Amino acid sequence: MTRLSKTERKQLKRQETQTEHLRTARLRTLRRFLKTGAIVLAALGAVGSAAWYIASRPPIVASEIVSRSGLHRHAELRISIKGKTQDIPANIGIGVVHYPIHTHDPNDVIHLEFNGLVTIDDLRLRNFFRAWGKRFDGNCIFQYCNGPDGSVKMFVNGEENQEFGRYVMRDMDRIEITYR
Repeated sequence: MTRLSKTERKQLKRQETQTEHLRTARLRTLRRFLKTGAIVLAALGAVGSAAWYIASRPPIVASEIVSRSGLHRHAELRISIKGKTQDIPANIGIGVVHYPIHTHDPNDVIHLEFNGLVTIDDLRLRNFFRAWGKRFDGNCIFQYCNGPDGSVKMFVNGEENQEFGRYVMRDMDRIEITYR
C-alpha cells in the first residue's frame, strides 16, 4: 500500500467532496422532478375527473330550468296526523351539509334558497323530506301509510293535490298534508 502525499490527500478529499455535492444535487433534482410530476399528474387527474363528470351528466332541458341566477322562496307546510298537528323543527337541512331547502325556525315555513342554476326538480317537495330524513309520498307520511287506519291527502292553497313528493313548490304556497 502506497502512502499519499499531503497534496494528494487534499486532492482526493476535494474530489470526494465534489462527488458528494454532485450526488446531492442530482438527488435534489430528482426529488424536484418527482414532486413536480406528482403535482402535474394530480392536476391532470382532477381536470380529467371534472371533464368526465360534466360530460357524463345528462343535459338539462331548457324547459326544466327555473332560474339561472338562483332564487329565494318560502312555502308554508302543515302536517296533521289523525287530527294532531305535527311540529316541523327548526334547522332542518342546516348543519354539516346545508341544503337549499331548509327551515330556520319552528314556524312551518320552508325556505327555498338557491344559488346559480335551479331546475324544476330542485324545487320538489320530496327534497324537503329527504333533508329532514322523513318519508313522504302518495302512500305514506312518516310511518303512517294508507290502509284501514287512514290515508294520506295533500292540499296546496286549499285545493287537493295528487302530486305529493313530486309537487314543485312555489313562493307563498300553503301546503297541508293530512293522514286521517
